[in-house]
Amino acid sequence: MSSKHTANYQLCQWEEDDAVRRIDFNEDNLKIDRVLKETANAVTAEVNARASAVASLNYSLARRGNCSVQTSAYVGDGNTVKTLSFTSMPKFVVIIGPQGAALLSYNAGVSFVQDSAHGILPTTLDVSWNGSQLSITENGNLDSRIMMNIPNRNYFVVSFHDVS
Repeated sequence: MSSKHTANYQLCQWEEDDAVRRIDFNEDNLKIDRVLKETANAVTAEVNARASAVASLNYSLARRGNCSVQTSAYVGDGNTVKTLSFTSMPKFVVIIGPQGAALLSYNAGVSFVQDSAHGILPTTLDVSWNGSQLSITENGNLDSRIMMNIPNRNYFVVSFHDVS
């Protein structure tokens, strides 16, 4: 019989003087078998839950059928006008930069520009739409932070397009 056991599952750990018995191995194997089965069941349940969630999302998206999401990126150049081109005119655009984000809507113009260090910045942006192009100009002090156009900074664009 073993005189020591492992900390987590109490499996046998024999000392040199301990008698080795078949029953100890059988009990250890039963413990290992139980834990392996519980783990396999938990993994299977998690996989099934995630597969169900993905199927539900795919079903919901397929039923919508009226929105296309496109992504792109650019490097700021600091110019007084920033023009973005799309495959079609987006209804809504999100620009994410190193310190903040701008939300631009075809119907409502500029929603706001959020700077992580300064909060919501004054929306002195002029946004003009021309076909599949969006041009941004800053009509105040030409602040490249507000324009989402700081030189040599990376910006990511997510645009939402109507496809109905």
